[in-house]
Amino acid sequence: MATPPDPESPAPLEELQEAMAIALQRADALVGDAAFANATVTRRVAGNLRLNPVEQLEIYREQFWFRHEGALREDFPSLVHVLGDDGFEALSRAYLARHPPRSFTLRDLGERLCDFVRAEEPWRNDPLLGEIAELEWAFVEAFDAPDATRLDVGALATATEDDWERARLTFQPSLRRLALRHPVHELRGQVRAGEDPPRPGPRDSWIVIYRAGLGHEGSTADFGTLQYIEVEPQAYRLLGALAAGARLAAACEEAAAQEEAATSEELAARVGAWFQTWAAYGWISRVDFAAESDERAYGEPAS
Repeated sequence: MATPPDPESPAPLEELQEAMAIALQRADALVGDAAFANATVTRRVAGNLRLNPVEQLEIYREQFWFRHEGALREDFPSLVHVLGDDGFEALSRAYLARHPPRSFTLRDLGERLCDFVRAEEPWRNDPLLGEIAELEWAFVEAFDAPDATRLDVGALATATEDDWERARLTFQPSLRRLALRHPVHELRGQVRAGEDPPRPGPRDSWIVIYRAGLGHEGSTADFGTLQYIEVEPQAYRLLGALAAGARLAAACEEAAAQEEAATSEELAARVGAWFQTWAAYGWISRVDFAAESDERAYGEPAS
C-alpha cells in the first residue's frame, strides 16, 4: 500500500513554480479566497509579523499587474489616450489573461496586442484601435532593429543604366511601412507631445518608420533616433516591391502599370527623386547590381 504524501514535505519545484505563476496572474484578489488559503503555494510561503502568506502573495500579484500594465501603457500611449485609463486597463487585463508574458524582457510584452485588438470583442468593432496598436508596435520594432551600414552613395557613380535596371536594394532593418486608413501617426505625435487631440477621422496615409541618427529635413523626429515620414502611395508600393526582392526595372514596371496617368518619363523622374530621398534618409544599406553570374554590389555585404 502506497504511503500518502506528507503535507509538510516540500513540493516539487516545478509544481511550486506553476502554482506561484497561476497565483500571481490571477485577475482577482487572493485575500478572502478561502479555497486559495489552503492551496499548495500558500503552504510554502512564509508570512511575517504583519502579513500572512496569502496577504504577502497578494502584494506580488498586485505588482505583477501594475508592472505589466505599466509596460503596455509606455508602449501604447495612444491607445491609452483613446480608450481612457479604465478602458485601457480592461484591454490590458484581457490581453494579459489571454497572452501572459513568455519572455524575460518586457519589450516583447505587446507583440500580440495588435492581433488581439483586431480579433476580440469589443475592440475589434473599432478599426482605429487596431491601427493605433499596429503603429505603436512598429515603433517598438524599429527602435530595437539591428544596425546596418549606411550606403555610400558616391560608390554608385560608375553604375550604368543596365546596372540600374537589374539593381536590387536592401533596406535598413529598422524600416517599417504602414498603409493606414486614419492618420494615427499624427495622433501619436500629439499624444507624446502632451497634447489632448480628438479622435481622428478617416484619411488614407502611407507611412515609413525608421531609425536614424540626427533628424533629416522633411522628417519628424521621435525619441531622437526614431522618425517617420508620410510618402506617396506609389512610393509606398515601390518600396514594398523592392523590399520583397524585386529588381528595380520590374518594380518600376509594376508601379507604372498601377499609375496609368503618368508617362514613363514622369515616373522615372519621380523614382529618381524617391531614390535620392531614401538614400539621404539612410534607408538603403546595399545596392546589388549583380547579374546571375556577377558578384558586384555596393554597401552592406550580403548575409
